[in-house]
Amino acid sequence: MTLSIPMPLLVSIDDAGWWMGQDGSAVNQPFRTGMPRAHCLEDYTALVALGRSLDMKIPAGFVLCEWDQTQLLREVPSATWMAEQWKSPFTDLETKEKAAQIIQSGSDHLELAVHGVGHEFWDQGRMSRSEFHDTKGKIRSRDLVKKHLEYFFRLMDSFGLAQAPRIFIPPALHHGFGNGAKGFQAIARSFGIQYIPLVFSRADCSIALQFIGLGWEEGVLLMERGRSQTKWNQVAAPPKFTFNSPILALHWANILHPNPDKNMDVIHAWSDFLKKGVKENQVVLSRDISACLTQYLNATQSRIHVKGNKIVVFLDWIDKLPAKALADTLFFSLDLPKGLALRLSGTEIKRPRNQNESGFIKTGMPKAGKIVFEYSQSF
Repeated sequence: MTLSIPMPLLVSIDDAGWWMGQDGSAVNQPFRTGMPRAHCLEDYTALVALGRSLDMKIPAGFVLCEWDQTQLLREVPSATWMAEQWKSPFTDLETKEKAAQIIQSGSDHLELAVHGVGHEFWDQGRMSRSEFHDTKGKIRSRDLVKKHLEYFFRLMDSFGLAQAPRIFIPPALHHGFGNGAKGFQAIARSFGIQYIPLVFSRADCSIALQFIGLGWEEGVLLMERGRSQTKWNQVAAPPKFTFNSPILALHWANILHPNPDKNMDVIHAWSDFLKKGVKENQVVLSRDISACLTQYLNATQSRIHVKGNKIVVFLDWIDKLPAKALADTLFFSLDLPKGLALRLSGTEIKRPRNQNESGFIKTGMPKAGKIVFEYSQSF
């Protein structure tokens, strides 16, 4: 009998929430999605459809400035390119309300994550990257960081977006780690943020990570997501991924078509590619970010000890994590010869949630930091 622990895979999407598609960075406006058209309701439907096809709650990093219908952001001039003269370039209230309904009704398969109010930062009307940290990973003014986050949530509330975001995706991947109570994580936690997927090589890390690819600060988990393997503004991108990272980081334009009526063609192509790829690479699709993080730690930190007809998996990493950070399930891959029976101690086998989990053993979390797989002719 041989046992291995599969790596997880979670899909995440950056730059959702824009209504105008064009990249405005050359004219002091934000890096948007690079779409050759405005965004529409079909684009929000596509986000939910991808999550549903994978039975996954996909984190989508939203930028919300163009949702503003009341010029609320005139009170936060550093958040937009128009400063005190701000007015959203897209003002179709009915379309926004319908999009909000799509987001809310699709909440089982789409998790609204904080990406930013305007994605960039404007100082006296001049744009610089990015909204919460500069290009060196130094945090902006703490008061402004708090204000930007506060107004993100106010924009959510104005459209009845009742999801309480627990994920922050750093715009442009500029971020900082290691500043304790004076850093971003302390502020983020006060807004309910629990998880931050990022690229650590793009961040200013002043302390060592607790684990390879994962660290925590002020109760917030930071997880390596890997660099995007598809260019951020590639529209209707052909599916491409090497299955070498626990997170597939895509951007909204990658899964959309210039003709919104053909969005589902792109979604089906990505879904089929991923379902085939996880089987070929012995990867398990994660239900959400907490499940992905938990299985990543299981695959990279659990210790396997073989003795006779027993395989003991030690999971002493569990108690080191901040409270409520982990999901309640683990996955294992077991090659058990025919004619042998299997018994588990320390946990119980759970039924697979869906076909994406077939081929693996799904268990609950251990009761005492270890799981024993024991095999015999009979028990």
